[in-house]
Amino acid sequence: MTRRARGGRAPGPARGLLRRLGGAASRGLLVAGAMIAASCARPSSERSGVAAGALAALAENEVAPGAPAARSSGEPPAPPAPGAGATGDAQLARAAGDAHVARALQRSPLRALRLTGKLADGRFEAILALGAGAEGAAPREVKVKLAPAQKKAPLAFRRPVAFYRLARALGAHVVPVAAARRIGIGELAALIGREPDARKLLRRFAVMNDGTVDALLLAPAPGPPGPRWASSRRRSVPFDDAPELDVWARWARSPSPARGERTSILRDYLEVLALDYLAGNGLRKEIVLDVGAGALSLEANASAFPPHVKARELDRQLERLVEAARFPRALRDALARFGPEEAAAALRPGGFEDELVPPRALVELEERRQALLSLIEVKIAHGGEDAVLSL
Repeated sequence: MTRRARGGRAPGPARGLLRRLGGAASRGLLVAGAMIAASCARPSSERSGVAAGALAALAENEVAPGAPAARSSGEPPAPPAPGAGATGDAQLARAAGDAHVARALQRSPLRALRLTGKLADGRFEAILALGAGAEGAAPREVKVKLAPAQKKAPLAFRRPVAFYRLARALGAHVVPVAAARRIGIGELAALIGREPDARKLLRRFAVMNDGTVDALLLAPAPGPPGPRWASSRRRSVPFDDAPELDVWARWARSPSPARGERTSILRDYLEVLALDYLAGNGLRKEIVLDVGAGALSLEANASAFPPHVKARELDRQLERLVEAARFPRALRDALARFGPEEAAAALRPGGFEDELVPPRALVELEERRQALLSLIEVKIAHGGEDAVLSL
């Protein structure tokens, strides 16, 4: 393993090789090297090899770095490092706000449930009474998503919670708050009411010995209750085939702000790729675009931290990350702080009984974290820290 580049410079031998190669050849080497390093860091269960043609295409399309771009404008297991300044303060404030929302999802009274989507999915829209326990304050009713655990997959609710906690630990903006809550089967029956289809689900819920059911509760959008929770300008963007993905990828490939670029969306797009890659989530189906807020969100995260990652499932995320010329500085810094101990604190807070992911998932997460950090450092060594970490 080569030593890590520091101060935005490649190690001595690499610098000399880059000078000798120059231009497109050095860029191709960097892209290919980054792709191979990231691919080799995968566990053996997900290594598939990267086609030479794909590497050549990526190297050919890599844009030469230009002038540095102007910089745009439970509790977190890894708070911002000392001296993080305004960015660190913002992350702490956001983490505190998320923790408040998580407590509300777990403790605020539920008023009603309405079945949504397919019956087999067992998903509900729930009315949550925020602030019902505060003295002298009238409760504010908001709509959230609720999915009781079913017998066919009694622990499936843990994976979306783990994905949210990973995002929170890295200071990412794109994942709504997710929390687990135990609800009595009698309370669920009363909330469901007399709706025939919904009542059929009562027999499918995984009821614990104490008569409760674990349920996943999701905020409708990232951030605290507010305009984004009730936005009417949100639409689903297919992850496989949508023109928006091509536009965002083009922005990411540009070493300086591209024409028409929206920095907030570009930052969120790179967070999406990084989070899915770290969580082994190669089955992303959609991204929600909030046009008014200029932001993205990931609201369907049941495929995160799968028991087994099939070969090539993560190639889309990895190839797009390799092609990117710029990354959020806060994301790189958070990745550098998020080591194995921080990951265990976030995803296995109570040990075996409360683990959100199995131990093997933590090992694979650490391998991908190191690979992603190495990829970003290769970019910095070639393009300079200020240019690459300009988001």
